[in-house]
Amino acid sequence: MKMFTKSLSLFLALGLVATACGGSDDTSSSSSSSAVTATTAAPVVTTAAPAATTAAPAASAAGSSLGDGSLGTVEVGAGEDIQIRSLHAISGDVAFLGVPMSRAVDMAVADYGDIHGFSVNVGTWLDDLCSSDGGQAAAQTIVADESVVGV
Repeated sequence: MKMFTKSLSLFLALGLVATACGGSDDTSSSSSSSAVTATTAAPVVTTAAPAATTAAPAASAAGSSLGDGSLGTVEVGAGEDIQIRSLHAISGDVAFLGVPMSRAVDMAVADYGDIHGFSVNVGTWLDDLCSSDGGQAAAQTIVADESVVGV
């Protein structure tokens, strides 16, 4: 029950960030994005049947290899920490959402403790600046760090 509560809390917190960073108060941009969505919806409908037939074997192939190591493994040496990162909007107008979420990640890691005898290190909080450019830059920082095994 405790793990379920933590998972649900994390899911809801991420939903709040997605909602805060996803919208715009400008009605003209929302109507133009609706037009783009309507324009791209037609090709998806016409190609839905072929995509469904090709997607099923790929999904089953990926599902069958799950856990066998073919997708890669993570090796943590003796005395090393498991490195994960947290990416939230921790500055600007929505910092009141991101900072508590980053602190919650730190608290969850501290509460959960070691994993198979290895300490977990969240590292430095990364700020997505509540923008696509900021999110991309922060994500590139995470991807460039080869020691990071989870976000």
